[in-house]
Formats: sequence, structure tokens, C-alpha cells
Amino acid sequence: MENATNAAVKVYSYRRFSSGRQASGHSLQRQTESARRWCLEKGYELDESLALADLGVSAYSGDNASRGALAGFLRAAETGRIPTGSILLVESLDRLSRAAIPEAVGLLTAIVRAGVRVISLIDGHEWNEKTIEDSTSFLLSVLLFSRAHEESSTKARRVSEQFQKKRTSGMAVVSSGHGPGWASPKADRSGWELDTSKAEVVVRVFEHAAAGQGGISIARTANQEGWPLPWRVRKNTASRWEHTGVSRLLRDRRTLGEWQPKRMVAGQLTNDGDPVTDYFPRVISDELWFRVQAALGVRTGPLRTHGVRSDVFSGLFFCECGERMDRKAPAGRGYPRYYCLGRKNGASKCPGVSEAVLLGPVLSMIAQHNQSTFNPDKSIELAREELAANEARLADIEVRATRLLDAMEETGHSPLLLGRLKALEKERSDTESAIARIRGPLEAAPLLGAEFGKELAKAAATVVADKTNVKGRHKLAQALHQVVSRIIWHGKFFMVQMRNGDSYGVNPGPLWLERAKNSNAGKARNPV
Repeated sequence: MENATNAAVKVYSYRRFSSGRQASGHSLQRQTESARRWCLEKGYELDESLALADLGVSAYSGDNASRGALAGFLRAAETGRIPTGSILLVESLDRLSRAAIPEAVGLLTAIVRAGVRVISLIDGHEWNEKTIEDSTSFLLSVLLFSRAHEESSTKARRVSEQFQKKRTSGMAVVSSGHGPGWASPKADRSGWELDTSKAEVVVRVFEHAAAGQGGISIARTANQEGWPLPWRVRKNTASRWEHTGVSRLLRDRRTLGEWQPKRMVAGQLTNDGDPVTDYFPRVISDELWFRVQAALGVRTGPLRTHGVRSDVFSGLFFCECGERMDRKAPAGRGYPRYYCLGRKNGASKCPGVSEAVLLGPVLSMIAQHNQSTFNPDKSIELAREELAANEARLADIEVRATRLLDAMEETGHSPLLLGRLKALEKERSDTESAIARIRGPLEAAPLLGAEFGKELAKAAATVVADKTNVKGRHKLAQALHQVVSRIIWHGKFFMVQMRNGDSYGVNPGPLWLERAKNSNAGKARNPV
């Protein structure tokens, strides 16, 4: 009779290990066999239809209760999918949680309150709605959780101390976990070996980005041409190229050989000190890195068409109400139009405006007043690219300097930090000198005539209309972002604010502001 009753009770086994070393050993097998043996002895049947194994998830950080299989089990119990009276087997209570005592006790209580009995296989102790109220049982759980948390905390502290000792003494700290996909630890763990085939792919991605291709376009090309993935492929990693992976790669400073140490603070990974230079094999030169960062600085808007930037004014164009102007593609052959986000959300009635106006009198005025920025001469173009790269370098230096100053406020003026700050100040001075050197010839370039702005605007309209002209669209967007801070639409006229502090108005007139029914009609009607 008892066996018949037991057979009706659902029994689940929770198995967990938190390291790759345990995965290659017998931890999972031992926990599974213990649960099956307990069920056989007690006359229960182990329900293995529900996968309850947090493989490689730490109970010390509480991840198993927040994002692992245990979190799913608790939700199922609370919603009634796990029948009341069911049993959850754990090898020992510390498998359930090694988090701090309040969180661990709270987790155990939540499971029991959901109607599930928790049984520890190592000593047979059971926690249920009755025993959880018993002071002796409660204190036992507190003591077990306390011991487990202290063990994990001590282990984490010792590992961290050894790690910090190696860093301080200048010894190599090599772990495949923090290495990039294009490098692997040497056999003696003294450094890193470069995977040249993957490194070549990394360079290829950066070169495509520097030429103006977006992440979607690069991913499509990589998939079509069969480029190998340069990052580490894990269980949750896509097996094909995707634009998110490209985006992360283009911002990954490990390509420069840098490594940013991190440590756990309140369960979150945070930066631990300054980046370590020349740690990984360098793949990308400074020059290419900053060219790409300058290009990424231009690509701030979300709108893209088939992987090509669809809005060269993205991040620059705003309504007088303060909202961003959003580009909407035409339903037929007409020009795209811009509408402020307030109108799109029903919060305002601000008028829209055709893209043809921006590519006409507005761009014409900007180009006429900044001829050196839009000059098509090859030498001038190369100088502009060099200027953009150095400006990106200067922005990066400012970020690093701010980080160093923050560290000095926290730890005091150590000789090491002062030395780094002094080197950074020299780097900033050299970069500022390079920017001034490049700007001189650009500003001294001869003017190209009174019709230059109009001619450039005509050419730009052709470039924007051709969605295959990736490089041309990128160059136009980059030139605009170099000189323009903001373009504000006031319903009938525009105010253009320049990065040098100047500003001027552009009144296109009623003919330009009439909505073009299609591109051919627009070209015939709009004055030039």
C-alpha cells in the first residue's frame, strides 16, 4: 500500500556542478546514481522528464536560482505545474545554494512553501512545511548554508589572491576563459599563441568596417564567402555570422592586445584596475582601430537598409520640439520623409519634411561653407580620414585619463598611476599636435567656386539613392558628422549648428517644401 502511495508522488533530482573540471569528472554521474538508488530503496519512481541539471552554473553567485534550471523548477512549483507533495532530491543542501545565508534560506523556504519536500541524500534530512517551522531543523539549514558559503567564499578569495599576486609580479595570467577566439594559451601557460587564420578574418572585418560597411553587410559577406568565426563558439553561440557578433568584435580591445581584468562585486563582473597592454597577440594596428572607431561614431542611428546605412543625417537631425527626426522610407517612388518622434507617438503635430530638402539647400549650404570637408580631391580625402582617426584616438585618451583620475581619487597618488597619467598626457599632446597639423592644410585648401555646394548636393542625392554605394554613403555621413553638431527643423526653415560653434539658418522656400509625389516629379519641380 505504501509503495502504491509512493508511486503517485513525483520525485525530481536536482544536479549541479560549477566547473569544467567537475564536468569532465564524475560529479554529474554520482549525483544521478544517488537519486536513482534512493528512489529504488524508498519505493519511488524518479521522474527524469524534467531536466533539472545546472551544468556549470554556480550556486555561490546565486545564478542557479536566478537563471538556471532551479529557477524554472521554482516557477513551475509556484504555478502548480509541479504537484503539491512532490519531492526534490539534492545530494546535499549546499548543492541547492552557496549564496549568502539570507538568500539561501529564502530559496529553501520558497521551494518548501510551494508544496515541495526537499530531501538531502547525504544524510536523509527532509525539509517540508512542518520541519521548516522547527527551530532545530531551521538552525541546521542555516549552519549548512553558512558552511557552504564560507567554503565557496574562501576558495574564491584564494583564487583571487593568487591571481593578483601573478599580476603584481608581472607573471602571465593565462586562462582560456578570458582569451579571444583568435588566440589560445601556450602549453606551458606562459603566454598566448596566435591563430593566424582567425586573425586574418579579424583584420578583414575591420577593413570592411573602415571602408563603410555596416555589421549586417559584413555578416552577410562573411556567410556567403565562408569566413571562419574568429570568436570562441560555445553552446549559446550562433554557428554563423551575425551583425551582433561583428559589432562586439569591432569594439573588442583584445584585438589591440589589451586585457581588462575583472572581478566579482555583488554578483556582477566589474573592471579591476587598468587594462593590461601587450597581453594578447596584437591583431589590429592603432591606425586601423581608430579609423574603425571613427566610422562607428558616424553610425549612430538604428535605421539600415539591407545592411547599408539608410540615414546619413542620423544623430544630427532634430525637431524644434526637441525630439529626434526619424526617417521613413517612401511607400512608392517618392522621397523618404522625416517625422519627429513626438508626432509618431501622437504627442505632437510637428510637420514632417522631405529628405530632398536636406539633400538640396541644407546640404548645399553646409558644403559651401565647409569645402575642405567635402572636397573630393584624393589627398584631401586621405587627410580627412586621418583627421577622423586622430579625433577618435583623442576621445579614447580622454576616457582613459578619466579612468586614471578616478583611480587616483580612490587609491591616492601612487607613482605607478602618476607615471601612466604622464604618459597619457604626452599621448594626448602628440595627438592634438597631429590634429592641428592635419587641419592646417585642410583649412588652407583652395575654394572650389560658388557652385560647389549645389554640385555636391546633386552628387550626394545620387549617392543616397543608390543603396549599393556603401562607401559613398559612409563618406557623406562621416563628412557631415565632422562639421555639423545639430540640424534643427522649425517647420519652415532649418537652423544648422556647427561643431566649431557657428550656426546659420537655411530657408529653402515654399517650392522645396512641397511634397514630391515621386523622385522624377521632385527633380523637375525642385529648384536647383
